Amino acid sequence: MKTKALQYKYLPWAAAAALLGVAAFAIAQAGVADDGACGLGLPPGHPGFAQQEAQQAAEVEQNGFLRACKANLERYSVTFFPLALAGTGLAFEPVDLAGTPFARLNSLGGRSERMSGTPSRFYRGFRTVEGHTLTLFEHDMSADGSSMHRDPKLELERVNGLPARLVVLQAGAGEAVSVLSWLQGRRYYELWLEANAARDPLRRQLFALAESLPPSIPGCPKEIPPKRVSLGADGFPDIPMPLVLTQEQVDAMDAPRPCR
Repeated sequence: MKTKALQYKYLPWAAAAALLGVAAFAIAQAGVADDGACGLGLPPGHPGFAQQEAQQAAEVEQNGFLRACKANLERYSVTFFPLALAGTGLAFEPVDLAGTPFARLNSLGGRSERMSGTPSRFYRGFRTVEGHTLTLFEHDMSADGSSMHRDPKLELERVNGLPARLVVLQAGAGEAVSVLSWLQGRRYYELWLEANAARDPLRRQLFALAESLPPSIPGCPKEIPPKRVSLGADGFPDIPMPLVLTQEQVDAMDAPRPCR
């Protein structure tokens, strides 16, 4: 597997948190009708966005997955480090995998990421019995104060009764990535499998792994969650942005958020 650090680009100040859910949604929309095309597709609000969504829905109905270029699949490749090192200093406690099917898989290590200066995102990698790479991603939004929007119309699956979405992307050469995502309280999960899990038995196995996770404990249990962000006509968060940021505001973007 070609390993590559997964990079995230955030907008300044409050928009960073609000756009997190849109960014995750956009990545899930990475499949395109032409194997030779790459990118995230048309943005919400574009005149051709509705047609693009209809084409993708028809493709999923016919094939069970979306065609994508290989570069889009590489978004889901992560460079892992020794687990003890990667998990040091996290602002939350990742879910305990002891006693779950994950404990029987070969561990590939972990990787942490910061959101607004807070180490609130964690990846753990595994090798399945079939030889596929499996990645469990957790983002504790109580630790960094971020929020996300997920379109209920796209969450047709269920993980332990919670709304979830499965997106399967496959390149022309046969490489594939299946992404199962859901939200449990203030903990956001994604489970990536480097294989086409549109149908059983891989689909059943992927959901069984997701449903085996124990309930999460918020990094900031006494947090007052941020207000729900309203979306504008273009599908993006409707947040007024200042024309100029002070140096103090810029510095605050990278400052860890204290847990109250």
